[in-house]
Amino acid sequence: MMEPLSYLHPLDSGSETLPAAFTFPFRYTPHPLCRRAAIVVQEKLKEMGVTEGKMYGVLVGSLNNNGKEHGRETLYFLAAYSGQLDGSYSHPWFVPPIVDYLDPESHFQLEQKEIVALSQQMEELKSSAQRREWQHRVQLLNTEREAAVAQAKRLYEEGKQQREALRAAAKQAGTDSFDEAALIHESQQQKADIQRAKRRHKEETEQLEGQLAALNQTVHELYEQRKRRSEALQQWLFRQFVFLNGRGKRQNLTDIFQSHFIPSGAGECCAPKLLQTAYQLGMKPLAMAEFWWGSSSPSHYREPGAFFPACRSKCHPILGHMLQGLTVEPDPADHYNNKILAPVRVMWEDEDLAVVLKPEGWVSIPGKSDQPCLLDECYRLWPNITGSVIVHRLDQDTSGVMVIAKNQRAHRALSLLFERREVQKRYIALIETERVFPSSRFTITLPLGPDLENMPHRHVDYVHGKEAVTLCEVLGQEEKDGRMVTRMAFYPKTGRTHQLRVHSASVDGLNAPIVGDRLYGQVADRLYLHAETIDFEHPFTHERMHIQAPAPF
Repeated sequence: MMEPLSYLHPLDSGSETLPAAFTFPFRYTPHPLCRRAAIVVQEKLKEMGVTEGKMYGVLVGSLNNNGKEHGRETLYFLAAYSGQLDGSYSHPWFVPPIVDYLDPESHFQLEQKEIVALSQQMEELKSSAQRREWQHRVQLLNTEREAAVAQAKRLYEEGKQQREALRAAAKQAGTDSFDEAALIHESQQQKADIQRAKRRHKEETEQLEGQLAALNQTVHELYEQRKRRSEALQQWLFRQFVFLNGRGKRQNLTDIFQSHFIPSGAGECCAPKLLQTAYQLGMKPLAMAEFWWGSSSPSHYREPGAFFPACRSKCHPILGHMLQGLTVEPDPADHYNNKILAPVRVMWEDEDLAVVLKPEGWVSIPGKSDQPCLLDECYRLWPNITGSVIVHRLDQDTSGVMVIAKNQRAHRALSLLFERREVQKRYIALIETERVFPSSRFTITLPLGPDLENMPHRHVDYVHGKEAVTLCEVLGQEEKDGRMVTRMAFYPKTGRTHQLRVHSASVDGLNAPIVGDRLYGQVADRLYLHAETIDFEHPFTHERMHIQAPAPF
């Protein structure tokens, strides 16, 4: 009989159907069992009085040695937090860390103490009274020497002018009433005075500078020693982070990332800790989810209780190893691979421009994806096209009208129109909310930037983000799949990546994602965002162009 563990929590499965495959951690809809486990964790955090904002995670699974009750597997869940909680990696209610290098008796901490001691020794030498005294004395001696040299040079120049004046006067008078040998001797004496001034305090200065050089060399050697030991300790720590997978194989961070940069905090997120503990317990992982709890910064607001995918920068390589041996749900984005996409439709064209209707699923330009590409389709439709083609883009998941340039002249002219914000676009979207907005028309102004820890996501960034402005118009409410949603029109005044999607999902925006947004909301049969109209002045005929393709939803 296994001894009870403080971090293994029973979970009533109720009438829920168990998942057929484990969660794809980078895009998922939380399983009801995970939602139930998350509520338990949140109640525990309230009980603990935790306000520190961070990511938490739950993993639901069954233990092979526990059998079944009433024909159903007995379920348990594990809980984890990302990084530290209240300054500690270890809390008995949550799964243990992969490596607890905060343990005072660990090799990491003991070695770190010695590295810190080297830093302190360096600082003590650099700021010692002896070093300051030597530096001050050298500065004083150098100042005295420079003053003496300047004085000797001034006397030499004055003497030189006097000697030259005597010679000139004698030459003009036609006499030799001066002692040339004496003048030469005087010049030599003054030059010698300059050299003596330059050698003033030489021995004492050289001695002091030698002592300073020896001390600085000691500081440099300590610095190099600290650098070597710090790098060696970091590599040692990477090797201690050893991860299991579903096949029982082990790899450490160095093996997993190979020659690539290993980001700070790799291995300390929820997902790796949850899977590691599940494997160590012989647990069968069924589902996993991560959610935010606690406070957040204004520039990176996260709604408490909202679910999020695993981060890509740190967790993608690690989970790529750890998920091997498990049956994992397919990436929801792969639905395009098995879906016959609607064809691109030409809505209007002349010899310079075209306006097309891009169906959802098509990418605008070639990338890592093998999905059908609008650029390639343009070359197929117009084999004689020249220069750049794509003037603006729509996300792969977004459908709607796009203007195309058939030659370089048109591309340049259209690009200027977009630059000057002389192109107006109207988008239609379904928003996952039924709340009543205070006004039917309002503007969202939230600066946006890349979420470097979770690419390709964007987020609100009040410090480094670029201006992003969206005019919103509430069109009404309707029912979709048994729930009420809001139909909204968007009029973007800027063209930032994912602007409408982030402005919709952000708490400081609409506080509700667009239906089917697999990055900022939940997966559906499609992203319910459509570029319905585009308005602009034809750059050559100056005709006012208004092209419309009603939303297909």
